[in-house]
Amino acid sequence: MQTVHLRHRLEVAGRHAWFRFKVLLRQNTKTDKNYFAGDAAIRLCNGGLPQGVRITCSGRSDGVGKQAMARISCMNFAKAFGATYVDTPFVHIDHAPGRMKDWVAAWEQRFNFGKGEERIGDRDYEIVDYQDYLLNGREITDKVVLRLQQCYWFNRRYPDSLEAIAPSLRNKFGTPPRTPAKDRLVVAIHVRRGDVGQGRNTQRFTPNARILRSIAELRGILDELGLEAVFQIHSEGDPSEFAEFSRIGCELFLDTDATWTMGKLAEADILVMAKSSFSYIAAILSEGIKFYEPMFDPPLSSWIARRKDGTFDLKRARESIKAYTTSHQPAPPAESALVSLLTPSSDVGVVPT
Repeated sequence: MQTVHLRHRLEVAGRHAWFRFKVLLRQNTKTDKNYFAGDAAIRLCNGGLPQGVRITCSGRSDGVGKQAMARISCMNFAKAFGATYVDTPFVHIDHAPGRMKDWVAAWEQRFNFGKGEERIGDRDYEIVDYQDYLLNGREITDKVVLRLQQCYWFNRRYPDSLEAIAPSLRNKFGTPPRTPAKDRLVVAIHVRRGDVGQGRNTQRFTPNARILRSIAELRGILDELGLEAVFQIHSEGDPSEFAEFSRIGCELFLDTDATWTMGKLAEADILVMAKSSFSYIAAILSEGIKFYEPMFDPPLSSWIARRKDGTFDLKRARESIKAYTTSHQPAPPAESALVSLLTPSSDVGVVPT
């Protein structure tokens, strides 16, 4: 069972008082989504909710990154606090390139969140919104599934908790195991464009110059270690917008199928992230080295944070790359196998009698 620190218990207690005050004044309480997850965590720790209680994620109506991260947060919460995750499939995902039905089905197949889980529709569940449970004291039976929009409250305060469910997520996603002894390392760089730019959604926009600085520092470390690498830019837009990357030898993958792109980011040896839930999920799925760009979701302690100018801790990055390449070298043949290869068999040349 996950331990909730005192400061977070006090935070939830304060939010609980504010929630009750809003109810008293008949104010909108549907915006208290983070509080609901915190309240559920405290109740599970204190026995206010039964162990094994079923929870599901109602999801959102925006892009795939946010929607998938909401489900991951619920799975993570359930594992940490002894609840049972029940999967609710995607219904609508923004930025569909074609028919919504096909777009949703493609992401359901790609993430495969329902694999090995109970699913809404498998039984005659009674779905109860967590707010309704709080306000009306709904009884928790074995048919009740408490519905939260997301459980960001937990993984944003305890980001390393995501390590516990990463293997399960990789299994659902079908991430292949790391292959040893590649001729070249693959460095995947996610450049968020499309819905961000100089004049829109600027808080999630990263200028090319900052990304180029990260590439230069990373390339310098690889050269110093005598490692060859291919640098891949994954983004959307016209190639002319990425001419600076082409000039330094980066391969461009623009406007490709998003499910394919997610796979490539997750499978890379080194992932340079963007300010994006899409990047964040790829990093959770990845077993490689992650270079994190500060955003609303905090990094795991194993990730390497980039600074505002694109630089990062060179010593830590160098040590991480050395450790990664060492651990992914092919294992030497066992001594017994070498002996059998080098020593003639005693049966050679013997004629049976």
